[in-house]
Amino acid sequence: MASFETWLLALMVIGLVSGGWGIVWARTGGSRGGIYLGRGLFIATLLFLGASSLLAARHRADGLAPLGLSAGFLVIVMLWEAPRVGRHDSEVLAAPEQTWRPAKD
Repeated sequence: MASFETWLLALMVIGLVSGGWGIVWARTGGSRGGIYLGRGLFIATLLFLGASSLLAARHRADGLAPLGLSAGFLVIVMLWEAPRVGRHDSEVLAAPEQTWRPAKD
């Protein structure tokens, strides 16, 4: 059973590397095709980690928790909003300028 746990650890590392690569590709893709390819790789990695988790659950393996945590943290990193360069928080919450003027009596 120890070799099965080792394989689960290896699958988790493969999933983290390919998921991280998909996130980087989706965020820094130079074209739409690169962005879509990164997103597709990320989704495929999540499915891969999900299938590995089902296999680990079937065998009641101790490696189930790290597999679930790695998939969860990959989702968090993918959905994390990176701050844009040159954008300040005051610009985001700034009130719109007044475009109307009161009528003169």
